[in-house]
Amino acid sequence: MSKTEDKNMAENKSGTKFINTHNLTDFSATEALHTPLLETDQLQTLLLNLNSGQLSPSCKMSVPVLYYVIEGEGELLIEDEHYTLGAGSMATVPAEITRRISAATPMRVLGIQVL
Repeated sequence: MSKTEDKNMAENKSGTKFINTHNLTDFSATEALHTPLLETDQLQTLLLNLNSGQLSPSCKMSVPVLYYVIEGEGELLIEDEHYTLGAGSMATVPAEITRRISAATPMRVLGIQVL
């Protein structure tokens, strides 16, 4: 398997990509960190790291988004509703719905868009 520039990502000769999110644990004291992991014509993925008390920017996407909580606890705010999230939680939010994530503890969330 050949290594890419980032030690947390690798690609084999077939083009299969391997991403280790375990080591991507940086947090900011002032804002949620968005780390793009993979972007293709069909797929976009990012890792969202939020410190306790932080909110992700409010957004509305043109495609559905799947969120998977790797670690931490917080809430998914969908328009005027609040949903509890914890490690292992997964949520899918339809297109054109306003959403935001609020962290009660440091959180790491994987966001996946299928284009």
